[in-house]
Amino acid sequence: MLEEFRDTGLALRRVSDAPVTQFQVLGERASGTNLVRKLIEKNLALRHSGAMGWKHAAPRMGVISADFLVVVAVRNAESWALSMHKRPWHLAPALQQNDFSTFIRSPWHGVVDRISDFGDLHPDVRDTAKGQILQYDRHPITGLPFDSLFQMRNVKLAAHLGMLNRGCNLMLVKAETVQDDPEAFVGRVSQLLERPVKGDSFRGVTRRLGNRFKLSVDATARGETPKEMSAEDRSFMRQALDLKLEEAIGYTYP
Repeated sequence: MLEEFRDTGLALRRVSDAPVTQFQVLGERASGTNLVRKLIEKNLALRHSGAMGWKHAAPRMGVISADFLVVVAVRNAESWALSMHKRPWHLAPALQQNDFSTFIRSPWHGVVDRISDFGDLHPDVRDTAKGQILQYDRHPITGLPFDSLFQMRNVKLAAHLGMLNRGCNLMLVKAETVQDDPEAFVGRVSQLLERPVKGDSFRGVTRRLGNRFKLSVDATARGETPKEMSAEDRSFMRQALDLKLEEAIGYTYP
């Protein structure tokens, strides 16, 4: 499956003959998860589910049913890091003020800032959750904060790719593949799942969730997100990333 994914940016593995009726997209923030979800919802007769827990966390579920499709979305680490700096969803305000070079070298501290983004919070803690540590952004084994943005990527990417070992229907997709040709993506998913496209024509996504993001600090104090990484920042990224894991999904960083 990984070989096909590296070549095409989209791969599906079916483990059951049962028709797929529901799905959930997993992946770190800024990896195209909302775009993928909306395209599938708008164009295919599949029900979106939250059964895997918060989509940006390491997966946690008791069971995966035979009619369920897990979709894992990934993105090139360089463009992903730049996007994370531009829109650092759920990052502690004190860290949002960092310029890009400082941002990628700083520990990641997530906080529960927008209650509406965490629909799976238990009712017993929901009323007191705002401002608390976002436990989904802690290391799922040690419970410690991630040392950097890239350590968080390494761990969560490994957890998401762990779906390969869970005996479930699984689709892997690159954000770049979807962004380059959304209609072709929908057509390919329809073909792979043997599910017809709804309606008479393709329905695209015109509203981006990222446009709703607002910094918690003065934007002028942190500086603009660069259009590309400096040589020093790229070198740091290469040292911090799990390059074998990146290469397994087709990303290299010369």
